[in-house]
Amino acid sequence: MNLKNYLFIFALANFGLCVQSQAQTGNAFGGDNSGANNTGNFNTGFGVNSLMSNTSHSNSAFGFRTLMNNQGGYNCAFGNDALMANTTGSLNCALGTRVLQGNTTGESNVAIGHRSMEANTTGSRNTGLGYGTLLKNIGSDNIAIGYNTPRSLNFGNSNIFIGTETAQNLKNGNANVILGKVIFANAPTTDLIAGNDVNNTVILADGVGNQKLFISKAGNVGIGLGNNVIPKNKLDVAGGVAIGRNFVPNTQSDMPSLAPKNGLIVEGYVGIGNSLPGNKLEITQGTAGKSGLRFTNLTSNNISNITQTAAAFLTVDTNGDVILRKQLSFPSSVVNTISGNQLTTSVNGINSNTVTLPTQVLTQSGNTITLSNNGGSFVLPTFTDTDAQSLALSGNVLSISNGNSVTLPSFAEVDGSTTNELQTLTQTGNTITLSQNGGTITLPTFTDTDAQSLALSGNVLSISNGNSVTLPSFTDTDDQTLTLNGNTLSIANGNTITLPSTSVVAGTNVTVSGNGSTATPYQISANDTSLYANNGVINQSTTVSNNRIVDMNDRNIWFNTSTSTNNGKIYIGSSTSYPTTTGNYKLFVEGGILTEKVKVALRNTANWADYVFADNYKLMPLKEVESFVKTNKHLPGVSSASEIVENGLDVAEMQSKHMEKIEELTLYIIEQDKKLDVQQQAIEKQNSEIEILKAQLKVLIEKNK
Repeated sequence: MNLKNYLFIFALANFGLCVQSQAQTGNAFGGDNSGANNTGNFNTGFGVNSLMSNTSHSNSAFGFRTLMNNQGGYNCAFGNDALMANTTGSLNCALGTRVLQGNTTGESNVAIGHRSMEANTTGSRNTGLGYGTLLKNIGSDNIAIGYNTPRSLNFGNSNIFIGTETAQNLKNGNANVILGKVIFANAPTTDLIAGNDVNNTVILADGVGNQKLFISKAGNVGIGLGNNVIPKNKLDVAGGVAIGRNFVPNTQSDMPSLAPKNGLIVEGYVGIGNSLPGNKLEITQGTAGKSGLRFTNLTSNNISNITQTAAAFLTVDTNGDVILRKQLSFPSSVVNTISGNQLTTSVNGINSNTVTLPTQVLTQSGNTITLSNNGGSFVLPTFTDTDAQSLALSGNVLSISNGNSVTLPSFAEVDGSTTNELQTLTQTGNTITLSQNGGTITLPTFTDTDAQSLALSGNVLSISNGNSVTLPSFTDTDDQTLTLNGNTLSIANGNTITLPSTSVVAGTNVTVSGNGSTATPYQISANDTSLYANNGVINQSTTVSNNRIVDMNDRNIWFNTSTSTNNGKIYIGSSTSYPTTTGNYKLFVEGGILTEKVKVALRNTANWADYVFADNYKLMPLKEVESFVKTNKHLPGVSSASEIVENGLDVAEMQSKHMEKIEELTLYIIEQDKKLDVQQQAIEKQNSEIEILKAQLKVLIEKNK
């Protein structure tokens, strides 16, 4: 390669370095507004408005409006509106239209399928695979696989759902494991039925909604109990149970023995109270002299009065096994006699043996009767009062305590379904209608005759819907007049009446002036003090156009809070919910303030930001500003969003901070302008040198021709 080619390549490389220094690093965008206003690096966006205004890095967005205002990193969005509202959420993977559409700050979510996790905003570490998985849920740490699984869950954490439309009707639930198509009762959970708010539950069902296994939050296991039935014991089984190799199938050709209906069949040994039974059934009661076996309906009270002639009886051997023994026969000459507590046996008239029987005593403790000398004990039955009956309704099954139950009929709705629903009353005019074909009734129309009115026609006085009276005719012989002198009322040409003396006393809202005389009559004035005394409402009659007008009369209103250490605050709004995290402020206006002008006073010049232009002001280098913003997500010296939420916003202080940042930006711009001038001069110098090089190259090329 000759000299002219080296010089040309060097010129192009130098020009390329000048251009590349003005661009971002590792980004690729395609589509209208894709990557507009981007300040991040290593991002890839394809689609209208994808990664628009992005400020972070290592994001991939493919589709219309994907990751539009993103501030988080390491997100993948594929499909229109995927992660559309994401702000600071990171490490999310969204594949499908509208997937994670509402996510804002949630992190480490994986959602695949149309509308999967569409409503999630702040939930993190969720995994959704399938159309509409975790559609409405806003919780965290959930796993859902299948079509519309779960369809209605609003808030839940740490759940696992696998199956098509699994956990239908579940609205709130945590730490559940549900496999198969499980349809919950569309009502809150009860002690018997699992409703729309179960927690810490494991359910296994088939693909058509039949539940096979139910493990409750108490650890109780139910097998074959039916849908949504909560087991009450450690193991509840509906149907027979078989235990043993010969009773369960081991090969395809095996014909297993069926367990008794709702019973148990066991091939091996059963130990009750012990782990090493020595017989088919061994019971260890734990107390000497106690067998641990009881026949509730076969007691000593059931011994027949008929003489037993059987030659065998049941007893136990030295090992405690129940065995059959043969009845011993005594010769007819053997006679037993009892005298006091002595038993004497005589054979052929000769006393062969005399036994002194111990004296036994009966004692009672509670309802336990005990016979002394190891005579045993028995417990008297405890009777339950069944008089107090109560009704209970579960679904459409009506039951009475300690009694029977009745299954109420299902009512058919107009749309043909058989779901039991509440009936409602509606009224149109005077017609009352009961829903679900419950019929209608028409209320009678009544005529109101209570409102009576008087009418005078001439001297006939009549009452509406009543009689009339003819008043007597009077002849006016003279005009009569009334006069009042003190409390004496006189009629001209007639009698006088002395009115009782009346004293008027001022009340809480009433003032009285005058003494009642003709010269100084009583004057009563009502004052509305509802705005100033006690609690109350403003008297409507004292308002003008619904306004309570207070004339300041060249005076001020001062709410003195000097003695109010805890209260003394003014709250304007619909609920008295004073803020507790915004300092000791005295005025709170719910909903905000609309005013024509606001002026904030500063205590001194130190509260404004002119100090930025001082010669000794240390301006933070832009590299340090970039590092601070990446770490803290807000500008240096400016409160974060969480601090504003906790401490409130001081308008004067924030305006000063804004001015400080504006003045710093001005200094940065001045500094950058100086650098740009230097760079421009360098570029112009390089351009001049390039022109010289081009002229030299041209001369060299001409010479080498």
